Amino acid sequence: MIKKYILFIITFILPIITSGQIEKQVRDTNPGLYKNQRLYHSPPKPLFKNRKHNIDFITDIPQDSILSASLFFKTNVMTYYREFKISNEHGLFRFHYDPKTYPGTHLEYYFIMKTQDGLHGSPIDDNGDLSPVKKLLIDPIQYYKQQSRLNK
Repeated sequence: MIKKYILFIITFILPIITSGQIEKQVRDTNPGLYKNQRLYHSPPKPLFKNRKHNIDFITDIPQDSILSASLFFKTNVMTYYREFKISNEHGLFRFHYDPKTYPGTHLEYYFIMKTQDGLHGSPIDDNGDLSPVKKLLIDPIQYYKQQSRLNK
């Protein structure tokens, strides 16, 4: 009797439970997966102190449809965001960060692109709202010491 009960649980109940868990894991509500996102950005990792960095944004929107593109940028030393007009080169928008020009220990930035159809921004959060990237500038010596301790 007990063997039949265990066999019933294994063959019928367990697959139903696991399929429900898998479905929950697969279903993601991140709007970046289902909205028509036209502007892409991957924050540079890591950002080192006292080194120049490129902050890149990529789009698949045709170049003749783009009216303007701006990066809004600030460091922890700055009170307000500054707007920098950025030019497009084959879908790549690049801002050159120079720590001598813009000193600080933290960076915050986001990107806005105006097209004939409207505005596009990056990065966006889980609700589809514009969410500035916040990055800490780290010491490269300490970073590589830590990486060697972790055997990476």
